[in-house]
Amino acid sequence: MPYECTKNMVHSYRFMSRAVESPRSPRSHTPKGKLARERILKASAPLFSDRGFHGTSMRDVAEASELPLASVVYHFGKKEKLYAVILGEIAASLLGDMEQARAAKEAGESGLEAAVRAIVRWSLANPGRVRLLVRELLDIPARASRAMALPLTPVLTRLSAEVGVPNPETAVLHVVGAVSYVVAAWPTVKRMVGARREKELMRDYEEDAMTLARRVLGIPARKGAKP
Repeated sequence: MPYECTKNMVHSYRFMSRAVESPRSPRSHTPKGKLARERILKASAPLFSDRGFHGTSMRDVAEASELPLASVVYHFGKKEKLYAVILGEIAASLLGDMEQARAAKEAGESGLEAAVRAIVRWSLANPGRVRLLVRELLDIPARASRAMALPLTPVLTRLSAEVGVPNPETAVLHVVGAVSYVVAAWPTVKRMVGARREKELMRDYEEDAMTLARRVLGIPARKGAKP
């Protein structure tokens, strides 16, 4: 898949985030409305991450954002639209980081390797968003046919097109799933192994994850990389 397609995916997700807003919310475009919208998004993302889609109500969002329920409904209409905006912003953020990493890849590094490293770094920097995506994968079977978009689809499609192993989609899912699981479980890992060992593991985690990714995706190890 051409590099230009990745940029188109990023733009399409950003467009989706705007398009799912309620058509009845012109105030979302005023300075006060934009502040309220950002406040709602900032408050609702942790709720969806901790409780899942089904465990979060619009009233919960209103209480967390300290805004009237009517204001939340006015800006986003219903929970599905609010959730879709959050997923769209997460997808755009991840794809944007992958795009930037490809453009700034180091000498001797393939575009695929740069993109995978971006996923690892993005995941470590955004554990709350990773947990939300993991919950989304658990929650979505009952409503997958009605979902406006599946946020990991462009990641899976883009990377699978570059992987030279027999079942590239499964290989990509193994890597993304492994990184997501480790990041989501990290608070528990810290309690299991202790703070000192946790720091040692965190120090080496990026390269450990890249070593796994190279093996699973068939990427030749770079000179000087961990075996």
